[in-house]
This record gives sequence, structure tokens and C-alpha cells, in this order.
Amino acid sequence: MTCQEAEPLLNARLDNELSAADSVAIDRHIAACGTCSAQYAALENLHREIVDAELSYAPAAGLRQRVLEGLPRKKPSMWLSISSMVAAAACVVVVVLSFSLLRAPRVAEDVDAALLDSHLRALQSNHLVDVPSSDKHTVKPWFQGKTSFSPPVPDLTAEGFELVGGRLEMVRQQPAAAIVYRLRQHVISLCVSMSAGGDAEPDVRDVSGYHSVRWARNGLSYWAVSDVDPVELRRFAELVRGR
Repeated sequence: MTCQEAEPLLNARLDNELSAADSVAIDRHIAACGTCSAQYAALENLHREIVDAELSYAPAAGLRQRVLEGLPRKKPSMWLSISSMVAAAACVVVVVLSFSLLRAPRVAEDVDAALLDSHLRALQSNHLVDVPSSDKHTVKPWFQGKTSFSPPVPDLTAEGFELVGGRLEMVRQQPAAAIVYRLRQHVISLCVSMSAGGDAEPDVRDVSGYHSVRWARNGLSYWAVSDVDPVELRRFAELVRGR
């Protein structure tokens, strides 16, 4: 990848809008190119400055009263007022429900893509784990103080899934646990984070040629990402849920 090809992708990389393959390619270029690395660092600094800036706006004192005083004084009939309020409330409910239904799949897809990027980045950099161990009593305590919850670390060796270790991840800007397993030559990243919703059954999805299965249980969300056969990935998810 040349600098000319990389430059239009820098902002997209910062906003996590690239595919997994493009993310790996641009990360490699940034690591090797001083010019693009400096430009990307400048974009990161600008992003932080915008986030940290105090951009909230407070209306001037008395504005609400002046607006109310400018409204017509004619009092509507009681029936018209009630009907208007009912119609307005119905519109609000429809808008909120529509937004929630449309936004929920997009949020899940964004998390799937981001975790696949993290999984591929760990494979590319040969840094699968921060704590390498096949002993769950070593991996589980390592997350203490790094996450706000204690992630489950089931021993699935007898079922063919070898525990490799764990690493720290980020899901929706919150610390999450990634428990890494290996099935023959396939690596599985099991990411665990706090859940804002209720329990959900495993849902297997294709993500850019890889596979993801996600579910929620007991206040935690789970994502398992791998190139392993989806049948095996679902079996892995069921084993984790059963422990």
C-alpha cells in the first residue's frame, strides 16, 4: 500500500469503518510509514481534543419564558388538547420503537466487525494473549481489577477446546475479557462484556468470511469469533453456556 492509497483511509480507520482486511493493511502501512504514522497520530489528537472540548450549549436565562409569551393566547378545547396529546404520544412511541428496531442490528453488526478486527489483529501480531496459560485458575484471576466483572473461564479440554490464555479487549468503549481457545489449528476468541439487556439465545452469523456467535446470559454478553466451522462454533457456545 502506498501513501497515496493510505491517505483517504486514515479517517475511516480512526472511525472503525474499514473491513477487517483493509484495517490490517492500513495498520501495517502506518507502522512502516513515518509520514502516515504522524498524520494518523495528528488525527487521533484532533479526535481527542474534540471529545474533550466543552461544546455543550446552555440557552440564555429567560428564553423559555419569552418563547411562551410569544405563543397564541387562545385556549384550545379540552377534546382537542386530549386528542393532540394522544396523537403526539403515539408518534413518539412509533419513532422510538422504529429507531430501536433499526439500530439494534446495526449495533450488533458493528460489534461483530470490531471484534473480528481485534481477532485478526491478534493473529497477525502473534499476540493472542496477555496471560498465556491453559489453567483457568491462572487466567480467571488475571482479569481482576481490569474488568468490572469476573469472566467465566470454563475448562473445555475434554471436549477438544484447549485453553490458550486471555487478553484485555474493548467492547462499546468498555473493558472486556477475551478468553482464547484452540480447536486443532483454529483459534477462537471468546469476548465477554457487561450486558445492558436480557438473556439471548446463541445467534451464529457470517462476518467477512469468518463466523461469529453471540448470546447473553446472567448480565453478560458473549461473542465467539473464529474461522472454525459454524457447527463447531455453535457447539463451543453451547458448552460455554452449560458451564
